Amino acid sequence: MEADVMHAPAAEVGRSRTLLIGSALSAASVLMFFAGLFGVYISIRQNNEYLVENQLEGGRLWFPDLAVQIAPGTMMMFTTWISLFTMAWAVQAIRNDDRRNAYVAMGLTILMGAAVINQMVFAITDFGVPIDRSVPSLLLYTLYGAYIAFMAIAMIFVLLMGIRALAGQFDSTNADGIQAAAIIWFTAVIVYMPLWYLITITK
Repeated sequence: MEADVMHAPAAEVGRSRTLLIGSALSAASVLMFFAGLFGVYISIRQNNEYLVENQLEGGRLWFPDLAVQIAPGTMMMFTTWISLFTMAWAVQAIRNDDRRNAYVAMGLTILMGAAVINQMVFAITDFGVPIDRSVPSLLLYTLYGAYIAFMAIAMIFVLLMGIRALAGQFDSTNADGIQAAAIIWFTAVIVYMPLWYLITITK
C-alpha cells in the first residue's frame, strides 16, 4: 500500500506594488522639479540683492511694498498641515476597514486642498502686479501656478482613490491606493514649506 503523499500548500503570490512605486517615483520627480524652480528663484534673487547692495545698474526692489501679505501664506501653511492629519487618518481608517471614516477623511483632505487653492488665488489677486511687469512677478506667478496645478492633481488623485475604495477595491489587506494618494499628498505639503518661506517670509 502506497504511503499517502502530503503536499504543502502553494505559496501565496506576492501582491504587486506598482501603484506605490509609481507614486513614489512621481513624488520624487515633483520634488526635483520644484527644487529646480526654487534654485532659479534663489539664484536670480541673490543676484538682484547683490546689484542693489552695491548700487549697480539693474538692481531693483524685488516686490512692491505690501504686495505680499504674511497672513494668506501662513494660513495656507496651517491648512496644509491640517491636511496631513486628515490624509493619515484616511490611510489608518482603510487599514482598519473603517470605510466611513476613510471617506470622511478623504473628503476633508480634498476640502483642505480646495481651500489652499482658493487662498493662493486670492494671494495672486491681492499681489496686484501683472505677470509681465518684472522678473520677480513672473517667478511668483510661475511658482504659485505650478503649485496650484500640482495641488489640483493631488486632489484628483485622492478623489479617484476614494472612488476605487467606494467600489471595494481597497481594504485592510490592500490599502495601496490610499497609501499612494498619501504619498502624493504629503509631497504637496512638503513642497509648500519652502515656497511659503521664499515668497511669504523672505519676500
